[in-house]
Amino acid sequence: MHALQIMAGKRAYQRIREHHFRPEDVRLILGASGGPKWFVLSHLDRLIARELLPAMSQPVHLAGSSIGAWRMACYASEDPESALQRLEQHYLNQSFAPGMTPEAVSAQCAEMLQQVLGDAYVPQANRLLHIITARCTGVTTHETYWKQLSAFMLVAGTNAVTRRSLRLHFDRHIVQSRPGSLPVRGFPDFRTTGSQLDDDNLFPALLASAAIPVAMAGVRDIPGSSTGLYRDGGMVDYHFDLPFDTPDGLILYPHFAPQLKPGWFDKRLKWRRVKAEHYQDVLLLTPTSAFIEKLPQGKIPDRQDFQRMSDADRIAYWRRSIQAGERLADEFHDWLHGGGTGSMVKPFDPAQF
Repeated sequence: MHALQIMAGKRAYQRIREHHFRPEDVRLILGASGGPKWFVLSHLDRLIARELLPAMSQPVHLAGSSIGAWRMACYASEDPESALQRLEQHYLNQSFAPGMTPEAVSAQCAEMLQQVLGDAYVPQANRLLHIITARCTGVTTHETYWKQLSAFMLVAGTNAVTRRSLRLHFDRHIVQSRPGSLPVRGFPDFRTTGSQLDDDNLFPALLASAAIPVAMAGVRDIPGSSTGLYRDGGMVDYHFDLPFDTPDGLILYPHFAPQLKPGWFDKRLKWRRVKAEHYQDVLLLTPTSAFIEKLPQGKIPDRQDFQRMSDADRIAYWRRSIQAGERLADEFHDWLHGGGTGSMVKPFDPAQF
């Protein structure tokens, strides 16, 4: 039974069949939203940080939303493997007391970010970081519990009819090492703006990108960006459905499942999928369904585990899931050191999942 499946979009598949996988071909690495679902990828992330990043002498874009933005910030650090290990341990051991306010949850998460990245954090010059946030408009700017809950129920309902309705409620805002440099052919889905990443807005942008509605407070007025309330980047880019444009290289995407959804509100919409043409250059690394079925509880970790389990049981379960994820890293290591050939790679078709 394989733990890892490697899939590639049309152009990526052809490139690897002809030239095998080469780290110098990677132009962009993606990190998706998903909270603790990331844990199954922790060892895979560390392997990429240890073996692939040092071999990428070319500038590489690192784009992420929510926990994916935090992971990509670790990738951009001077010692990415150590940063990823700190993220794993701090995220694993967090605990939220019953009745904590969204402001208190946000403060705890801000402290965790500080401990993971440190006060002296600076993204490396050849690692171009893109932190995706959702700038709220209209009813989604409410911060009181019941108004916010009602607003997001309305958003979910209209999104089920058409994703285009989200334009009424969110703009995409990207805080970037180099504004305007993300390799996409425009942003046809949302009004999209960018601002320069600096010391003043790094932590506010990362906190905003993970600010889950209702559970956390939004971040107001990210320095250097338009005034307003910013929330979880997964509202607009959960698993990404953007017209990526890297015809001269690959997009590396370690992800926790092959079922890719454009936005956070699409999670339960079986008919809503990403577009295959947006994934032409993507090399997708995900666990197999057989691997997931063998995990404790038969699923990958998720945010509901905070409600379902005691802290002790949850942490033990998450730790076992992290340990199981070492198989993903081992199989990817074997593929890389076997030449990175096309023999293990399958064409990626979003309609299959």
